[in-house]
Amino acid sequence: MADPVTDAANSISKSLETGFLNPVSNDDIKSAVGQITNLPAAEANQLIDQLESSGQLDQIAGEINDGSWFGNGGLSADERRAFFTDMAGKLSGENLAALSESFSRTDDGGGEFGAVADLGKEIATHAPPRTRVDYIAAMKPQVDGERYTDSYFGGAVSHDTDAQAAAVGNVLGSLRGAYAEAGFNAIGDRLPHVLTTATDGELRTGMGGHATATWNAQGYRDIMDAAASMGDADLKARVFDAGVDTLRSVRDTNSVIGGLTVMGKDDALRTMTDGLTALVNSDTTGVMTELTYNRETSDGSDFAAYAKEMLNQDRGAELGQQMARLQLGNDENGDPIQRLNETIQVPGTDQGRRPNAGALGYFVGATYAATASITKDVADQRAMATSVLDSALAIVDKAARKHPVAGAVASVAKEWTHYAINQAIGDPTADAATKLENAALPVNKQTGELGVGDDVLSAFEDTLASVQRRARP
Repeated sequence: MADPVTDAANSISKSLETGFLNPVSNDDIKSAVGQITNLPAAEANQLIDQLESSGQLDQIAGEINDGSWFGNGGLSADERRAFFTDMAGKLSGENLAALSESFSRTDDGGGEFGAVADLGKEIATHAPPRTRVDYIAAMKPQVDGERYTDSYFGGAVSHDTDAQAAAVGNVLGSLRGAYAEAGFNAIGDRLPHVLTTATDGELRTGMGGHATATWNAQGYRDIMDAAASMGDADLKARVFDAGVDTLRSVRDTNSVIGGLTVMGKDDALRTMTDGLTALVNSDTTGVMTELTYNRETSDGSDFAAYAKEMLNQDRGAELGQQMARLQLGNDENGDPIQRLNETIQVPGTDQGRRPNAGALGYFVGATYAATASITKDVADQRAMATSVLDSALAIVDKAARKHPVAGAVASVAKEWTHYAINQAIGDPTADAATKLENAALPVNKQTGELGVGDDVLSAFEDTLASVQRRARP
């Protein structure tokens, strides 16, 4: 009985035979590709396994990308895309990664990048979510942050990108929910390479040696949107950490007279900040708590760098919304005093922790560090802090009036929080740090006393002091 996989492998071997003045023709490579695409999924996977083992998968990739006149092979862009689309819908994640690796060997420049990245785009669109996750896991060893350079007459373009990282980024950005969570876990410590590539940085150098740097951060934003869809707050915080490191690298690239011209940086930074904001807003209380207590981010420098960019973009109101959620909960309708008093047991210990009070102190400390890094002018720092608090005040005020049936205790607690923020805004002598600190904790407007006890104040101030001491935006 005929074996379609063996028959296809034999036919491909014949198509790939070469000799003196007998190169693989365009018809030959089309025939080889047709043998693969004509098979159903299970048999196509078996065939790819065989071709990889024999080394012929590399030959097929090279012939598909062969643009030389003598070779006479090569597929058009549309033909190659059609092949990738078919493979994305049929092959396993492991075999898609093997196909990608074969294309990565085709040359050292744009051909490799174009093929590997284009295959990634088709996988992101046509492969089932589980296959996409398996592909990311299989691609991880190939993601190494290697750059590539296109040379042309009179200059060169150096791409701050890795072809494999670009492909993984496209696929990762297409995932949502539990699949996105699995994808981020699969790429693990290679995520920084993926995020750097997702900013699409280029350095173009001309004949005179002058260079121009550009970015396009839409891929970065797509990855942050994928992260925002996850349910794991700790993983979101770790993605935020990596995302801010990438933002810093773009932020700190500046024009140099006679040497480097930076173009499109503001647009890239706004796109990146949009992505980080979507991530924080997807679970503000959860993400901020993890940032506060994760060792890698507990110094507050990541959130301070993010807050600095938000303030530079006149987005203090959005920071105010985040502060209000830390006081009232993600639904902006909780009892702030009850939340600040909430205690949990630290896993693996007999110690208690007040996570909401600590997270609020973390936010206040990092936001003040951001204002101080932007300007030393006290009046300007006050104005930035007020822009944050005005928005928080509006949300707290709305929450206090929205659901009077929540109970007298909750209504009073919101009123006290409203009073504390209002008094902080109205204090003409307070600096930015004092305004933010005084607005964070509820105050009884009749007695002028804090609405929370010493334990809450200690949890808030311990985190606040730690962040103000260590944060470097």
